[in-house]
Amino acid sequence: MLIIRKVTANDKAALFKVEEKSTPKLRYLPNVFEMFLNDARGEFMLAELNGEIVACAKFTVLANETAWLETLRVIPEVQGQGIGKKLYQRFADVAVEDNISTMRMYTGLQNKVSRGLAEYSGFELEETFLGFTKASETSRSDHDFKQVKDVARATSLIQPHLQQWKHFTVMNRTFYKLNTGYKLNIGQIANFVEQGQVYEDTHTQSVIICGARFMPEQALHIAFFAGDSVACLAFANAKATEQSTAQLSCFCPVDAADTQEILADAGFQKSPSAFIVMKKG
Repeated sequence: MLIIRKVTANDKAALFKVEEKSTPKLRYLPNVFEMFLNDARGEFMLAELNGEIVACAKFTVLANETAWLETLRVIPEVQGQGIGKKLYQRFADVAVEDNISTMRMYTGLQNKVSRGLAEYSGFELEETFLGFTKASETSRSDHDFKQVKDVARATSLIQPHLQQWKHFTVMNRTFYKLNTGYKLNIGQIANFVEQGQVYEDTHTQSVIICGARFMPEQALHIAFFAGDSVACLAFANAKATEQSTAQLSCFCPVDAADTQEILADAGFQKSPSAFIVMKKG
């Protein structure tokens, strides 16, 4: 018998084993378990097959009132038995219960199984991205970036430059969509402001969103930058140095040639394969 239910604190060890088996090269559940478990909205769910915990997934409600589907793990021994489809059905139910009209997920361009499951559940390709990483270097920034604490100010700085990023900002492989309407963006930008992740340099007329959704010790994520790119990336590197963070990470649209060239010139290495964001609703 297959049961889909909410995760409890007692499921921790079993879910760590699920992740260890299903995605041995991508393991972060121990770092986010408590955050997922205590999330006030959405649902942290698991699948039990004949009493054994064999899968898990997280339905996260972002500040822009869309859902981000993440951490879907199914152990190899039971893959192909429709468990992923059942988790997607639960995603759809949670969306209805929480009045969420749009859901997104991401996967690797070459991951046909993950993409196929999403397509079976009604998702369509929205955008394609490349990831870039660079080891942080011990340095200080000579530029005068200050934290932006006013949401209206942050929105006015970010809004004019969204097209070059296809209206997405990315942290920890969480793809936040910023829409074309000013009012529609306030919730998500307010969240970045509240987290202390928006900075501007009035001298170079530059703005950057950087930080981490979780595991800040592993990488500083450059979610968006505009203006003087050299100044922005130098500030991000200095910020990583200040936080003793070993790596910088940035995702940009696959057809954003100018941004890719900027990152390459700054010493960032491109991911071997692309990533796709899929959307329903």
